[in-house]
Formats: sequence, C-alpha cells, structure tokens
Amino acid sequence: ADAAGPLTGGKSMTAPDPLRTLGCRLAAKLSVRDCRDMTETFHFIAAPSSAGEVQAWVRALPHPPEETVTLRGAVLYFREIGPLVLNQDGSPDGARSPVVNLVLPTVRRDILWTTGAVHFLTKPVSQYPEIAKIRRAFAAWIASHPLAYDPHRNAENAFAYYLEGTSPNSGPLFGLPSGMKALSSGRYFVAESDNEHVLDRVCRTLRLRGVECR
Repeated sequence: ADAAGPLTGGKSMTAPDPLRTLGCRLAAKLSVRDCRDMTETFHFIAAPSSAGEVQAWVRALPHPPEETVTLRGAVLYFREIGPLVLNQDGSPDGARSPVVNLVLPTVRRDILWTTGAVHFLTKPVSQYPEIAKIRRAFAAWIASHPLAYDPHRNAENAFAYYLEGTSPNSGPLFGLPSGMKALSSGRYFVAESDNEHVLDRVCRTLRLRGVECR
C-alpha cells in the first residue's frame, strides 16, 4: 500500500489523493516502451534510501517541490510553478502539470537492488520554463557522475556482469556514489519494473554462479 504522507525533507504537506493516484498509475507504466512516451527520463543506480543523492539534490533546490510518497517513490509537485491540472475524470494530468515522478531503488529477493528513475512528465516542457530549467540542471548534475552502463555499441561496461534482468535495456545508467560503491562490492541490480518471472530467472542464473538468491 502507498504511504500516507510526504517523504522527510522538502515542504511539509498533507499528501493530496490525486498525486498519490498519479504515482499509482505511473507505477503500472514503467516499462521501457512507456517511458519513451515521457518528456525525459533519467535512470540511475544508488543505494535504497529515503534520503539518497537524488532526494538531496531535489531538496536543495531554491524552491523544493512538495513530495507525495507513492508505492515506488514519490511524485514531486512544484506548486509555486503552476497548478495541478486534472483530467475530466478528476485524475491528475502529468503532461500538463509541473510534476516529476521519482522512482526510488528498492531491495528485491533480499540481495537484488532495483535501479531508480526520474521521469519529467510535463509535455511539452516549454509550457513551464522553470521545469525546463530544473530538468536541464538535473541533466547536468546526473551527467557529472560516471556511467555505470553505457548502451552504445562497443562501449566498455565494466559492471555489466552485475546488471541483471532488464536493467541494461533502459538506456544510460548513471552511477551515483552509493550505487558505484555497491557495484564495486559485487551488488546485483535489476530494473524496478522486472516482475517475479524475471526475478526467478535472475535468481536461477545467480545460483549457478554460487550466489544465494531466493
């Protein structure tokens, strides 16, 4: 079940139901194909935490967003930039609202960590110049970190061995400090959207390597 309040940090708020609903709806749409329909998505590797590197960056913004906890992370609503636009059925319209969806890393099967993602939903982003500015700043910040996985042909991917399931299929994976430390120590990663069938296959592979995975 979704948590009932905001993450620690940012502005304190009572989580509005529409934003939790948006997070739940997006949770079912996190395949690579669906993410291509979003304005821009950044994938990263980090340790599971409610106070990780991405959250710290967001909370350090001059006007940090309101954070509404969802099943897989948080919806970030920049209230000072614009209103939350609703569809005719009362559900939030992420494409017309100044919102960002944050998918946080989690632990699966005790030993697997999932990749994280930041989805800038506004489309076109030009309708909110401040969101466009934040997106550019975030892109520059995350690109200052090493690539844990480079999808380009012939790229040298020293950590590909530890990227299981569909995690290499999302495009570039930026390695934040906690994630690179985990990779260097032999931590295995899967995509957040990998289902139980995929995880079963991953665990079978890891058991063949002598790694206990249930």
